Amino acid sequence: MGVFDRFYKREKIIRKTVEIDDKLYEKLKEISKNEISASVNQLINACIEQLIEKENIKVYVKQKGEISIKHTLFIRESFVEKLDYLKEKYDISIYKLVNMSINNALEEYLANKDKPI
Repeated sequence: MGVFDRFYKREKIIRKTVEIDDKLYEKLKEISKNEISASVNQLINACIEQLIEKENIKVYVKQKGEISIKHTLFIRESFVEKLDYLKEKYDISIYKLVNMSINNALEEYLANKDKPI
């Protein structure tokens, strides 16, 4: 692996407004502020990428009383196209796919966070 292979190739970025469950967004904000050198938007793109790669479609049920807030995201064009594909394939809205991707990634991150490398 070359030194620059960890970075993405340039790609068009799509501005998209998505409702994200507040609990999930706040956890990403906390991780971005205290643990990982990446913006919340970058973390969400990583969550989406993992959902696309693994196609780990698990129903995420929002807790009763949980609110969703609209956030404007900047998502890689290829990710938006693949989200549209998953939307059609599984008949699940983009909103639910994004929340599912965040929940899946947070579950994995929190389960492995304290394990030694």
